[in-house]
Amino acid sequence: MLKKVTKNAKSLDEALEAAAAELGVSKDEISHEIIRETGKNFFGKLLFGSEVEISAWITKDAEKLSSAKKPVKTQNVKAEPKKDDTKAEKKELLVSTEPKKKADENKPFIAKTEPKNEIKAENTDVKSEPKNRHDEEIEIPTDAVVDAKEFLNELLAKMGIKASLYVKLGKNSIDIDVSGEKMGLLIGKRGDTLDAVQYLTSLYVNRNKERYIKINIDTENYRSKREETLVRLAHGLERRVLREKKSITLEPMSPNERRIIHAALQRNNKIKTYSIGDEPNRKVVVALNK
Repeated sequence: MLKKVTKNAKSLDEALEAAAAELGVSKDEISHEIIRETGKNFFGKLLFGSEVEISAWITKDAEKLSSAKKPVKTQNVKAEPKKDDTKAEKKELLVSTEPKKKADENKPFIAKTEPKNEIKAENTDVKSEPKNRHDEEIEIPTDAVVDAKEFLNELLAKMGIKASLYVKLGKNSIDIDVSGEKMGLLIGKRGDTLDAVQYLTSLYVNRNKERYIKINIDTENYRSKREETLVRLAHGLERRVLREKKSITLEPMSPNERRIIHAALQRNNKIKTYSIGDEPNRKVVVALNK
């Protein structure tokens, strides 16, 4: 049986040296695979530091183990004539290629339907978002709450923000209200920083979780105030489009803010909304529904 060792270190080179020492060989005589690696980008390094976890084994042992298994395969090959194998392979190829041709014939139809559904996809998300995978009520585990608080406290400290956290458990969510100084720094331009902090916290809490737990982070009631502002903007644009009979393109918005605009105007049959462009410069267009 192949002996493997697992090692953690701040760098790959250090992990390899530790594994080689335990296996009693030089670093050049081992093979490895990376199990986990943090700190590959700026945020990872800032939040968690650099760390590499590897599984390593002696290369020579692996080659011996591999060669020991080869005779079993060669015996099976010799037991049957080569000609029969060739015929069998040809038959398999004939059978396997036929379904692929049918699949290829359907590709043009898929290509034609996808662009038509592109606009509807975002509008559909607006209606289905509250349901999606958060529909079923789940019990929020204690460790998830602890993870959320510890991660967010550490992240805010790295940002130079001293704050207090008030945690409330929702139906399928952990709602955290942040209070303190420099909340403008936490919010960022149009809530971009607040969204990023919420996203990172969600990633951390939901690692290795079977059930997804939604994380909501707010400060100074920013999100509800921003939603009210966007709804008022949407209805103002609605009146303007009906009056001037011209479409209006808004400035780039986050996916959540675009959904608010779509939701605010989706009941008016005279108006349609859709998004254009690519992230992060995707924009909402408000137009007449002809």
